[in-house]
Amino acid sequence: MLSLELLATLGAVQGLLLLVLILVRFRSRRNLPLAILLLTFSVRLGTIPYWNAEGLLSAPWIFTIVGAIPLLFGPLVWWYVRELIREDLRVPRPSLLHASPWIVETVGFVAVVQLLGPEGYESLVESIFSAPAPWWMHVRNTAKGLVGGIYAIAAAHIVFGPESRSPHVTTGRRVWARSVVVLPLLCLLSFFAIAIDPGMQADPSLAGLCPFRFSASMMAITMYAFAFLAIVRPDALDDTRASCQPASRLELDDDEILDIIGRVNECLASGVYQDSDLSLLRLARPLGIHPNRLSCAINRGFNCSFTQLINRARLEDFLQRVERGELERFTMLSLALEAGFRSKSTFNRVFKDAYGTSPSEFLEHTRLQTGPANPQ
Repeated sequence: MLSLELLATLGAVQGLLLLVLILVRFRSRRNLPLAILLLTFSVRLGTIPYWNAEGLLSAPWIFTIVGAIPLLFGPLVWWYVRELIREDLRVPRPSLLHASPWIVETVGFVAVVQLLGPEGYESLVESIFSAPAPWWMHVRNTAKGLVGGIYAIAAAHIVFGPESRSPHVTTGRRVWARSVVVLPLLCLLSFFAIAIDPGMQADPSLAGLCPFRFSASMMAITMYAFAFLAIVRPDALDDTRASCQPASRLELDDDEILDIIGRVNECLASGVYQDSDLSLLRLARPLGIHPNRLSCAINRGFNCSFTQLINRARLEDFLQRVERGELERFTMLSLALEAGFRSKSTFNRVFKDAYGTSPSEFLEHTRLQTGPANPQ
């Protein structure tokens, strides 16, 4: 057991150190699913030595909460590789639907443990580590395997399919994305024997052999592999270093500016500004233009900055919604959020900067009969 505890502790600590590095150095919305994955991975790895009758009896939360954590691995991996590979103008927000298997199992087992009481819970734990294991453990483990397998197939399709070979996907991101899929999948497969026979620890012929040692080793190796990749491929984690094309020169002729402006106008017409997370970098990648060149083209073609251009489009969208009478059915804030503004304070500030008055005062004293008013 000492070797198992050492493996689990070293791997969990490495995972938490990498999590701290991401939160301090590579903090961005893109790396959020990786941060959650590292946290859940480290917690699961750190509690492996306690996955025995004595450990579960002393800490029921390991059985009820940590035991269901593997149900989150698949959705988190899938979510993260989408962030790494795909450059949609509107990235779908993660939904609680993907976490519902973990939520259902956790809530269900918490309720069962509460209903059973101390004596009933003790009997439940003893049945888990008996031979043969109860039938519901096989059903539970099969469900985990199915959920993980479905998300693994979806993630593998992204990182090994044509999307991963798009021009905007750098080599570093491709390596990261494929590692994030392959390594956790190997960890999942390492639990295969335990999933088939949860009570194998009770088998006398396996005396001295801990069935979790191999799984802990694979999870620890994964943590150290991620840390190594963070050292050799930091560009995959750092949004500020990502690029689409070399920015060796920023001189743009009139034809280049017209081409870029035309493509930007197409994006604006499609409603790209309604994405509250839109940034210059997020717009540049799908267009295949370096952010610096895109910024230069916007400044010269629209005579304003990227932020001013997007806010102008959001204001026009908001006023068009008001003109269509949507304010009779929705609040002013909901219309502003639909137009892409992140918060009420941002909307009020941008509106006042453009029109010299607050939105409520403007709408109270202005009749929008001939189209949106022109900002100052």
